[in-house]
Amino acid sequence: MSNATIAKDRAATTGLNEYQLNLLKRINNIALGLMPEFEDKSEAMGAVSLDDKTLFQRLYTTMLEQNTRVPDSELRKNRRRREHLEKFYDQLQEMGGTLKVHDVANIPGISRQGVHARVKKNKLLAFKQNGDFIYPRFQFTDSGLLPGFEEVMGAFDPAIHPMMILNLLKTPIDIYGNGVRRSPIDILQSGANKREMDVLIRNANLFGADMAS
Repeated sequence: MSNATIAKDRAATTGLNEYQLNLLKRINNIALGLMPEFEDKSEAMGAVSLDDKTLFQRLYTTMLEQNTRVPDSELRKNRRRREHLEKFYDQLQEMGGTLKVHDVANIPGISRQGVHARVKKNKLLAFKQNGDFIYPRFQFTDSGLLPGFEEVMGAFDPAIHPMMILNLLKTPIDIYGNGVRRSPIDILQSGANKREMDVLIRNANLFGADMAS
């Protein structure tokens, strides 16, 4: 450990009382006990890239897996579910990131109450992360809602899960039959014309019908 790292660690603990230092030692011991689970480079790098809340949740579930007596099949299922969620949140970041409700409420023409109302009416995409709602950034512009997005969202059956709607919105389609495929999100962000809007709304309606059949 370098002298700079040692000095930084000492500075971080300056001002902590005896009880806080003892608690810090416990937390450090717990973290050290979890390190064998992150021997694989990809596992460790994936954990490092998480935000603090998600990382804490990841460490907590890893500790539970270490100490709980459940069948290996159940542990594998829980691990796959967690990995799928982490991959999903990574995809949202790649698509432009996410906003919290207070960020959305700062966009012109949208209030905090308006955000919740639009989610209930199936006009906005929202996902739960660590107990809070997050909103994909692509459905907004600096001046308000992405033009046409509410109309497309309103064409989906309200019973369809937001993750399935997102999958459709990011899947490229060929509207003009010329071999050029673009995702509905890209089409909306480029300023969809009437023909494109008609296709997007029709596909959303058909998606609901296909799910019901």
